[in-house]
Amino acid sequence: MRKIIIISLILTFLSCVERINLIKETTLNSFLVVEATITDKIDFQEVHLRRSSPLDSIQSNLENNATIRVIGDEGSVYSFQQNANGVYTSQNKFSASFGVNYSLEITTQDGNQYKSENSSLTSKSKIKKLYLKRDFNEKKEEGISIYVDTENPENLNQLLRFDYQETYKIIAPTYHPYELIIQNDDLPYSPEVLAGLTPKEVVAFFVTLEQKEKQERICYNTVRSKKIQLENSKSFEQNVLEKYRIRFIDRFNYIMSHRYSILVKQYTQSSQAHEYYKTLRQFSEGSGNVLSQVQPGFIEGNIKAVNNPDENIIGYFEVTSLDEKRIYFNYKDLFPGEDLPPYYKPCHGTHIPELYTRDQLTGIIDSSPIQEYIVWTENKYIRDNPEDNNLNFPYVMTTIPACGDCTVLGKNSVPDFWQD
Repeated sequence: MRKIIIISLILTFLSCVERINLIKETTLNSFLVVEATITDKIDFQEVHLRRSSPLDSIQSNLENNATIRVIGDEGSVYSFQQNANGVYTSQNKFSASFGVNYSLEITTQDGNQYKSENSSLTSKSKIKKLYLKRDFNEKKEEGISIYVDTENPENLNQLLRFDYQETYKIIAPTYHPYELIIQNDDLPYSPEVLAGLTPKEVVAFFVTLEQKEKQERICYNTVRSKKIQLENSKSFEQNVLEKYRIRFIDRFNYIMSHRYSILVKQYTQSSQAHEYYKTLRQFSEGSGNVLSQVQPGFIEGNIKAVNNPDENIIGYFEVTSLDEKRIYFNYKDLFPGEDLPPYYKPCHGTHIPELYTRDQLTGIIDSSPIQEYIVWTENKYIRDNPEDNNLNFPYVMTTIPACGDCTVLGKNSVPDFWQD
């Protein structure tokens, strides 16, 4: 039985291939997918492993409990350990050195062995300047352009790849430090259960208002670029890129409402790695999404199965020079005195759920809409309802959870690198 295999080609850890074969139809067996980029920056290096998914699957199968080493031809050996599902990190910080050929060795938990072709550093990567300006894009939309100027003192022809990670501050507009806690949800109840209780005690029978244990007003979200950006320096004067646009952000995008940061990475690639990425970009543009979980076929890389030469392996092992720079800005720095961009979703919508309902014939308390709404919205209380005289509609709640809880969109811990 033969099917088209669906491959998730996650963009960042890819490189060096001598030959590119596009295999559009193959057996249903899952393939090992490898993402590994080793740089000349002293750091904990990473390797990602998983298994490809067949057409009728929406899951990405992570490859765990593998043994991984990076070996240099001068005798260096770097071992990796698993620290998350499918993610392996070098046991010690290290950097690739010029003049050394490196290879990747993988032994999966079922005993299968895989080895890459040799890969080495080419020329040094260098970002001269990272900057931004209020600008217009090709569609005449106003926003912020983020530009890179490169540095190439030896005037070498360089093949470059760029990616970025953007981090932005989120402030939930209808956040409240208190939340509603469900009480006595073992419905139904007889009418007598509420007999003799004051209106406020009736409210407290179903829900209580308590201070939140976690902070949900200010969060931060980090997103990785989804676009493969490649350039050949020979297309530019003196092999230097100037005013190369890395990112354009529409002025109405909420991600830059408060504070925004972008970390731009520039990689210097070998010709084989560059060709691999060009082919990968063609695939991603065809699907409309470089990070799509449904990529047809696969691009053969520079990793082979030692046990079975006919086994198809997806991905490749790259050794590359890396330079990176980070900048921050606030919306008001570039749009002084102007209204902030609209939030992720409009937050003017509210709902005032009923405290409880009774059966019209028996008087039995058969439901608590406010308890049900708390579960549905994950408890996004906004304020008391001053217009409720009988306290059967005691609280106003948001219809959009993210409006009252920033953790829907990000994490409530400040990133280590963050600067206010």
